Amino acid sequence: MSNQHERFIVRKPTLVSELPDHDFSQAIPYPVLMGKELVPEARAWALYLFIKEITQELKDLAIGTDRATPHKHAFDEMYLMIGEEKAITFEVLMGNETYRVETPAAVYIPRGVPHGIRPVDATVGKTGGLIPVCLNGEYITLPVDEPG
Repeated sequence: MSNQHERFIVRKPTLVSELPDHDFSQAIPYPVLMGKELVPEARAWALYLFIKEITQELKDLAIGTDRATPHKHAFDEMYLMIGEEKAITFEVLMGNETYRVETPAAVYIPRGVPHGIRPVDATVGKTGGLIPVCLNGEYITLPVDEPG
């Protein structure tokens, strides 16, 4: 049996302690599931923010979290809102429009569109989370006022 594709399987994610333009200070480290640092050929980067069971304490912490500083990328991005129905409600800022999105759902963000996301509600006892997927292999932000 050949192992020619083994290098594409990430069996041990790496933990990150910070992300540019995001304040996860009370909630990280989180595992990076995919990225160029794990698979050099990767053209996608993904972080896993998942809560096995939402407690009142976690809900209070999440709801108090500020939205990521509005930023943009020179690549497309997706947010995969995973979990039970209505486990978490997110507020998603895209350009100058704001949307409320409940799990399970997905949001596609084209390159260059200023955006930010934050949880605004959660249901205690349910399971849910978020997987941001950057379609370039690494996480790099650009300020909103900079062309990109």
